[in-house]
Order: sequence, then C-alpha cells, then structure tokens
Amino acid sequence: MWTTTGGKSPTTNKIKNQVDKNKFSITLSEEQKNAKAQILTHPFSFVTGKAGSGKTLLAVQIALDQLFKKQCEKIVITRPTVSNEDNGFLPGSLEEKMEPWLVPIRSNMRKVYNKADHLERLEKDETIELVSLTHFRGRTFDRSIVIVDEFQNLTKQQLGMVLGRLGKHSTMILCGDGQQIDLKFGNDSAIHEVPKLKDSKYVYTIALKDNHRHEAIDEVLRLLYAFN
Repeated sequence: MWTTTGGKSPTTNKIKNQVDKNKFSITLSEEQKNAKAQILTHPFSFVTGKAGSGKTLLAVQIALDQLFKKQCEKIVITRPTVSNEDNGFLPGSLEEKMEPWLVPIRSNMRKVYNKADHLERLEKDETIELVSLTHFRGRTFDRSIVIVDEFQNLTKQQLGMVLGRLGKHSTMILCGDGQQIDLKFGNDSAIHEVPKLKDSKYVYTIALKDNHRHEAIDEVLRLLYAFN
C-alpha cells in the first residue's frame, strides 16, 4: 500500500513531474542551469556573454518556467532601440513600432516553448507584456520576471531608471554583450557600470562561456576582435 499526498498518488505526481520536464522544447546546459539557480535567488542579475552564449534563451526559459509554475504573475520584456527610445520615427501604434526590436525575443520564446498560439494568448492578455523603454518610467512591476535585453545599449541614466522599476517579489534579468554596443559613444554603455554593482548581495553577475550556435563562431569572433 502507498499513501497519497493531497489526494494524488505517487504515480500521478511522477507523471506531473514528467510533463513539467517535457514542457519546454530545449534543455538548459549545465552552465545555464547553474546560472538559473543563482538568478532565482537575486533581485537583479546581469547575464553577459558573446553572441550565441544563450543569454536571452536562458532569461526566457526562466521567465516562462516561473510563470507556468505560478511563481510570478507576469513577464515584462523591454530592450533599447538605440536610435530613438520614443519610437516616434516609426509609423503606426506603439506595438507596431516596437515589433522590429522584439523579433529576437519572440524567436527565443518560441524556441524555448514551441506553442505559438499559447504565447500569443499570453501577450494578448498582457501576461507577457512587451514594453517600450520610454513607458518603463513611472511604472512598478510587482510579482514579475522582468527581462531587459541588449542592456549594453542602455546608458547609465537609463539603467538607473530601469532598475528602479522593480517591485515586490520580482526578479530582473539584464542580458548584454560588450562586443555589441550600438551607442554612438561606446564608453556611455551601462555595461561598464556592472562591476560597481557586483559586490551587492542583491546582484548576481555571470559571463556565459558556452557557444550554442555554430562552432565556427568562437574562432571567427576571436580573430575579429583580436585587433581592436
């Protein structure tokens, strides 16, 4: 005889756990799993790494995992547009203006969780909210996972504004690459401010090393930047 917990048999619980494990289309690497454990215990996490190191993929997996486990109520995503944060130079609604900048995030979401219709419903009811950087100002995000992608294209002042939006029971994950700064003056990048924050008990920093794209990327990028 076996005993039940909460009215469910061990077999039922085992099946549920198996379903949870199979929910996502990808499996995190050991490096990503270790980073995830740390990210979930810090309000602010700065995840850096070269192109293809899986920064945004990791952030998206964490956010969806926490949402599906009901550990947060909302996923908030933003990224700087570099050229003009108010997006006034593009025609259409705010959503239409942000669309070109958010294609990589949506691509990563569908790579992690290959159910586009479900993701679209979550966006429609704003459980997943794609927010212009300008519209961060004045808001507070409670019980949320906040993803700030391409944070190397924030200035110090913008970084301060973004960090100040985090509400109660929330986690902010900032992803960036110091080799992909698009600001006119690279020294203005907020990525240079991260070393000042790393000693805070509220901040976790990690530079991912693994390459999740073509094996040629490591060598080609090393040669490209060797003469800078």
